[in-house]
Amino acid sequence: MKIQITPGKIITTLLLTGFAACVALADTEGIVPTFTKGSTSCVGTYYAYAKMTNSAGSIWITPPTNTTNGTFTDISTNISTNYTSTVVVMRKKDLVTWCGTNSVTFPATNSTSYQMVSYVTSQPPPTNGQLQTLQIVWH
Repeated sequence: MKIQITPGKIITTLLLTGFAACVALADTEGIVPTFTKGSTSCVGTYYAYAKMTNSAGSIWITPPTNTTNGTFTDISTNISTNYTSTVVVMRKKDLVTWCGTNSVTFPATNSTSYQMVSYVTSQPPPTNGQLQTLQIVWH
């Protein structure tokens, strides 16, 4: 397990192994959310959001070789008991998006990159110092 601490973000990379031919790579980030109220067609009204980034700080993340799909999940547990979010994944090459409540699985390949954002849809949103914890698992 590798843990890297940068301003406003904790990045954990964990290699998970399963059955002989099944290997998944999981990246987890604790991110200070951006507090703003807005609305989108997929999300509805939101009160804050957080974007995953790659090791270079870009919002476009490229999966590892031989990836066939990804699961993006908001695993925040420290915010409030009624916490909910809508997660959105956008594919760079054609801007196709997938969204779901707290988690979404989508087809993926390492021939393009993906943007992953979690929008807080419950009240109250995180307070100062509370991180949204986001995870991408590549299969």
